[in-house]
Amino acid sequence: MSTQDLSKMGAARVSIETVGGINCVRKEGASEVEMHFYQSAAPNLVGVNTPELLKVDGSHLYIEYIPNRISLMDLRAKSDLFSQLAALHCSEYTPTFAVKKHEWTAFATEEAFKVLNLSGAVESSIKRIQSLSAGIFECKDLISGDTNEGNWGTRDNGDLVLFDWERFGQGSPAIDLAPLVSGLGSIAEYREIVTQYVKHNSAFSETELLKDLIIAKCRIVIEVVNILTSRDNPEQEKYINWYRANISKWLASVEDAL
Repeated sequence: MSTQDLSKMGAARVSIETVGGINCVRKEGASEVEMHFYQSAAPNLVGVNTPELLKVDGSHLYIEYIPNRISLMDLRAKSDLFSQLAALHCSEYTPTFAVKKHEWTAFATEEAFKVLNLSGAVESSIKRIQSLSAGIFECKDLISGDTNEGNWGTRDNGDLVLFDWERFGQGSPAIDLAPLVSGLGSIAEYREIVTQYVKHNSAFSETELLKDLIIAKCRIVIEVVNILTSRDNPEQEKYINWYRANISKWLASVEDAL
């Protein structure tokens, strides 16, 4: 048996294991949400490609290994990216287990501010965006909650697959669209993503979804900073310095869309 550690910012230990000559992914200490997702939710999500569940051993998951990583640029070019996300968001499946609760609290914002050391004006802008955020969490659509490029891959037959479902929950589709924006992004990029998405889900207007996407992207900044610092991630300074250098200009560029 050989093991290659794959874990990054997640809490579970993730590795590739070769068992009997077959590669699979072993998630040691998988969350209750993800355990239930693969056992109960995944089989009911039509139009969404997820790894096949191979075995459950206590709190350890053994799932299909998706061999081919994909860059954000290539992911965005995939013809079924937005149709798969829309299929998830429009699913009529109702979870029978407790899912991840997505939120953006004032406490989380203040904790991130302690590290970011932003100007008063920038902090006020972020607080204003947070004050507009309730709607994206009140939405009851199913969401992955973590669609960043590192959680996608392709099978050898070309199938696009989304894995890492420990943040499976409910909320606005914007929460799943935000990680598809490179960096903080621009209004033009947001509009492009929204335009592509609403072709598959007409439940939201482009104007509404654009606003929610900006809110969701700002929330990611707060979440990433707090995750990096709470886990003492060795790359935290790199990310924090980048946010410090870029967030003020970004906030000014998106203000009119809010």
